[in-house]
Amino acid sequence: MRKNLFYSTVLLTLANLLMRAISMAFQVYLSGQVGAAGIGLLQLILTVSALAVTIGTAGVRVSLMYLCAEELGHRRPGGVRSAMGVCLLYTLAFSTLCAFAMMGLADRLAEGWIGDVRSAPALRLAALLLPLTCLNAVMTGYFTAASKIGRMVIVDIFERVLSIFLTVWLLKTWAKGDLTRACCAMVGGNALSTAVGFFLLYGLYRLDRRSMHPVKEKLHMPSRLFKLCIPLAVNEYLRAGLGTLEQMLIPKGLAKAAGSTMESMAAYGTIHGMVFPILFFPTCLLYSLSDLLVPELAKCLAAKRQKRIVHLTDKCLRLCFFYACAIAGGLYCLAPQLGQLLFGTDEVGIYLRMFAPQVLVLYLDAIVDGMNKGLGQQVICVRYNTFTSILDVVLLFFLLPVWGIGGYYFSFTVTHLINLFLSIRRLIKVSGYRPSLGFACKSLFLTGLCCVLTSLITPALPQEALTGLLAVLLAFVLLFWTFTNLLHPLSKEDFQWLKSIILPKGQKKSVPIQ
Repeated sequence: MRKNLFYSTVLLTLANLLMRAISMAFQVYLSGQVGAAGIGLLQLILTVSALAVTIGTAGVRVSLMYLCAEELGHRRPGGVRSAMGVCLLYTLAFSTLCAFAMMGLADRLAEGWIGDVRSAPALRLAALLLPLTCLNAVMTGYFTAASKIGRMVIVDIFERVLSIFLTVWLLKTWAKGDLTRACCAMVGGNALSTAVGFFLLYGLYRLDRRSMHPVKEKLHMPSRLFKLCIPLAVNEYLRAGLGTLEQMLIPKGLAKAAGSTMESMAAYGTIHGMVFPILFFPTCLLYSLSDLLVPELAKCLAAKRQKRIVHLTDKCLRLCFFYACAIAGGLYCLAPQLGQLLFGTDEVGIYLRMFAPQVLVLYLDAIVDGMNKGLGQQVICVRYNTFTSILDVVLLFFLLPVWGIGGYYFSFTVTHLINLFLSIRRLIKVSGYRPSLGFACKSLFLTGLCCVLTSLITPALPQEALTGLLAVLLAFVLLFWTFTNLLHPLSKEDFQWLKSIILPKGQKKSVPIQ
């Protein structure tokens, strides 16, 4: 079980790294085609589309993963078939209603929410393909819960490559510099490839379905689904709605502070379309693990394997925090070089260095969120996320027009810290895990020391974009590795545990399976 979790995580991570690398290069291409303001407009369109997908799926993806994990834990493959049927019908109904609503409200959303009527055609196109986009999300939930990651990865890579090909083709042959058409090309390329991905995944599921014989006993699947979906849907609706409101407030608040709508849209596009893709690029590992921890912990909870839960919580939190420290320090040191190399501007580097310390909170929160969902804490998470989302909107409303980017940064920091504190406190309570503060202090000290030393020697290193990036990266890695061996933030048991799950089956394990 442990090896399966590890290798599934590795496979998902490698696939996500590949796809994010392709997406990063594509983002650089798009910024050259439509500029920072165009990227900002696209981000707002995608924010509205993401809200529509959230409404259309209504919490069903995580619910399906949980139901499939329960049925597999009880050794009832037929129960998985029943869960899939109910979840697909549920998603189709909700997403179709949402698509009609989005289609009818496209002009109002473009003018009132986004503030640019040129986005209306792109919103209609996204609405047209919304049901298939939502159904695709459900299918990925099934393959994750069933631990059939390889098939999903292949389809996902094909889907991403197809999206880029369609978008570039439409931009070159149809859009030709027109921003309205460019937005349609970018949204349409992504939506069409997602629709193709759904049909491929559904075909693979139909092959699996032949071995899932219906069960005779009553599983009460609709009631079980609604019991899970209602709190999840409420959480996702509130969070997505407040998140959308937050995204709409940012450019408007920045415009009041800067006095220019174009400048505010460019700043918004720089942060959300250029800085955040770099910031979240290394989260491939964490989001892969977080997705896989939901069914893994659900199985352990159903089987009452408390020691396994504590063991997974301990190892995942410790290694995740150490990983976040390394990435935060690396991004802080490499920010100027990355901004110049990828986007040819110092502004990206300035914002990236500003947000680099947030990695510690954002990455840890990704793992904690997956663990809480796996342990059935969806209702509590609803309260935490709703509270912090409302607080975020309030802070943005009052601080953005006065402090500008400073107000956005303050709000971002405060709300994410509060959310992480509440989530970790809940995880500790339900899992029985006791964290080690000594480990956290050592990791933070190690990261800060390496950042200071790297910054001191950076002026003596080559200053060219690529050469300078590689030189600074090498210096930071060598320093981080050296002080890790001197300070020992990770214990020998941590390294033995990693070694034991990487070794082939026939080799001796250093740590017993919990």
